[in-house]
Amino acid sequence: MARDRFLAQGVTGTKRQRSSGKPAGSHKQTKDQAKQHPSKPRKHRGSSEGGGHDNDDDSDNEVGDVNDLEHRYGTDEAEVSSEEDEFLETAAEKRLRLAKSYISKVKASTEMDADEYDAAQIDRDLIAERLTSDARERSGKWSRRIADQFAYPVDETSMVRVLKNGHRLPVTCVAITPNGQFVYSGSKDGSLVKWQRETGKKLKVFAGQKKKNPAPNHNLGHCDHILSIAVSSDSKYVATGGRDRRIHIWSVDEDRHLIAFHQHKDSVTGLVFRRGINHLYSCSADRMVKLWNVDELAYMDTLFGHQDIIVSIDALQREQAVTTGSRDKTLRLWKIADEAQLVFRGGSTTDQSRITKALAEGKQDAVEAAAEVRAIVEQNNPSTAQHTNEYRDLLRSLAAESTEFCEESVDAVAMIDEETYVTGGDSGALCLWSVQKKKPVFIHHVAHGIQPTTPTVSTKDDEDEDDTNLPTRSRWITALAAVPFTDMFFSASSDGLVRLWRMRPGKAPGFDLINTIPVAGFVNGLSVRELSVNGSLAVRKDIVLAVAVGQEPRLGRWAKEKARNVVKVFHLPSKPSALAQ
Repeated sequence: MARDRFLAQGVTGTKRQRSSGKPAGSHKQTKDQAKQHPSKPRKHRGSSEGGGHDNDDDSDNEVGDVNDLEHRYGTDEAEVSSEEDEFLETAAEKRLRLAKSYISKVKASTEMDADEYDAAQIDRDLIAERLTSDARERSGKWSRRIADQFAYPVDETSMVRVLKNGHRLPVTCVAITPNGQFVYSGSKDGSLVKWQRETGKKLKVFAGQKKKNPAPNHNLGHCDHILSIAVSSDSKYVATGGRDRRIHIWSVDEDRHLIAFHQHKDSVTGLVFRRGINHLYSCSADRMVKLWNVDELAYMDTLFGHQDIIVSIDALQREQAVTTGSRDKTLRLWKIADEAQLVFRGGSTTDQSRITKALAEGKQDAVEAAAEVRAIVEQNNPSTAQHTNEYRDLLRSLAAESTEFCEESVDAVAMIDEETYVTGGDSGALCLWSVQKKKPVFIHHVAHGIQPTTPTVSTKDDEDEDDTNLPTRSRWITALAAVPFTDMFFSASSDGLVRLWRMRPGKAPGFDLINTIPVAGFVNGLSVRELSVNGSLAVRKDIVLAVAVGQEPRLGRWAKEKARNVVKVFHLPSKPSALAQ
């Protein structure tokens, strides 16, 4: 039988030989040497002098060490590819190389002038803190503690800029671009205004359209109240939703209208962009949540579940969103990738027993955390300390009167991190939620106080009777905003104060008041951004807070306050020395 030609040639003859500058006859010589010494394994070692081979018995039997590998695949062989170097790289070496590359990028992004910081301080304060912060944010849980840096009194003359003469009717929503350059505001007059944040200059006005305008003019803007606004994380797109059931997408750079979505069947009450990707989530009074791809200007999906109008929505990095269902008193966490939803039951009640429990402050960890905040506030901000004392006096009076407030509507939500969020409603209570429990883990009752009672007008039939007062009502929580993955968030109502809250450290859930910002009127919207003064990516940043102020509530006209329809932008610098004073 004839031998197979492939087997006759041998498998080794088909392998790719490494080029090391050997003459053409060196391979044949190696075969002859192999026939003379069949019991010894054949070795190929490159040599800088040509095709010489080491025939020593000890070197033939040795497998080789790391130095042999470096000699074989080192810089002496000019034609060795980078793919072979990566193939020889161990997992530990690869992690080290990627870590060094990432640190160099972070160092370049956080580099500052040599006159301001030395190299050691940059390495310690900027690079190390930034790496830790990025790692913790990827875990989805809040970790950065920054609220103590903003415990000082807010100076209205130097820290606030009023953006006025932009809207004729109450301002309903506001949004700051992530780069901090522009502020967008919407109003009940249907207009969208673009402002320069630093100068307060009005750059562009997208006027509201008439309701009877024929197509395509009605697609160039809103023809009714604008109720919600959102800016994409790359500062390229602005989305607005209104009572005309439409969502409009605008270009930030070109200041022009891109497209109008008509899929909602009722007022669009909330909008939010997912961080890091231009996916837009919208909620509406038609009880639906819709998903949009703004890069493609296309509709994606619809989510169902709420039994009443959806008033507010929020989202962060993960493919999920949290919504509030108003009078169905539920909150829903939509896990979009899993096509599932988690239902949380609201409807908290503020009665005598719960107020008494709040005055006691609960466990030892909570008592220590509250005492720590009171010490910081009393030392740095006497006006906020006075508000705290007034609040405790109010709780004592409510407990003595056996007053009860029941939450009938959940209207505002803000996500602290991917697993923690805070809500507010008509009972005036701020509720802290965790995905691990169906009920709030902490409730701050009557967070913005109660409305002053008004005496009723007496009639002829009851002239002899004493004037009676209207029932005591708590102030409605109208807006919430959080600095994601930190211990700080803001709440607002119509009591003339925007309140800054600090999350408690440790295992005891809860939060405490650490600062107050005077704002008169109905606060219909809040937008907060972390910005660095010099534009770098340092961990320690200032806070920019935009407040939409109106004479009426965002969704109705059941009350009116004496205020101007304006946008107020507060620049709150971080002051690490506040605790040391």
